[in-house]
Amino acid sequence: MNLFQALNWASQKLSKSKIESAMLDAEILLSFVLKNPKEFIYAHPEDTIAKIQNTRYKKYLLRRIKGEPVAYIIGHKEFYGLDFLVNKNVLIPRPETELLVEEILKNKNIKIIADIGTGSGCIAIALAKNNPKLKIYATDISARALEVAGQNAKFHKVKITFKKGNLLEPIKHIKLDALVANLPYLSKKIYQKNYSQLKFEPKLALLAGQGGLECYKKLFSQIRKLKHKPKYIYIEFI
Repeated sequence: MNLFQALNWASQKLSKSKIESAMLDAEILLSFVLKNPKEFIYAHPEDTIAKIQNTRYKKYLLRRIKGEPVAYIIGHKEFYGLDFLVNKNVLIPRPETELLVEEILKNKNIKIIADIGTGSGCIAIALAKNNPKLKIYATDISARALEVAGQNAKFHKVKITFKKGNLLEPIKHIKLDALVANLPYLSKKIYQKNYSQLKFEPKLALLAGQGGLECYKKLFSQIRKLKHKPKYIYIEFI
């Protein structure tokens, strides 16, 4: 089987499983198996796919058919033009979250900022790469998430102070100009209704109590108790 045949076969398999991004997913997974960009596939469509590569490709396709996100299969996700390591311990960065980064970078009054619930560290790291003068703190309640964020920060060679704890708790004595938070906001009902699409991502990063507002209620409760309150607050809530 050549690359062109393998790609089309995979795309058809994914389409039959009602995966909307069938061709794109097939391209990404084949590129990952080949360890070459997707342009390589179209530049060398007649190249034969090696047996071991074909076996690995089928294995990844099966995982995708079962609903596992492509980002977890390949272990990476692009965010704000940067490549991030992701695994089951962190939420996959969403394109819409890039708007938070854009808005913060526009504000030249911010010198010290905290990323609350940093997860993979994508927001904090994108800010650091685009404005190296920023002093950035990042917190998360999950030690495993912080481990991923730390690896991403090291890969991108940025300096961020990571702290483990519940929201603002580990940095409550630090005077911040701003904070950014993309916290869990799904109610129990919505989470259960969409479980088949969400089951691969960490529950801790998605579910926020019965009504979906518990994390933000806690955050604003902590903000009210701060001696020095941040002038700017950026949150994502959809």
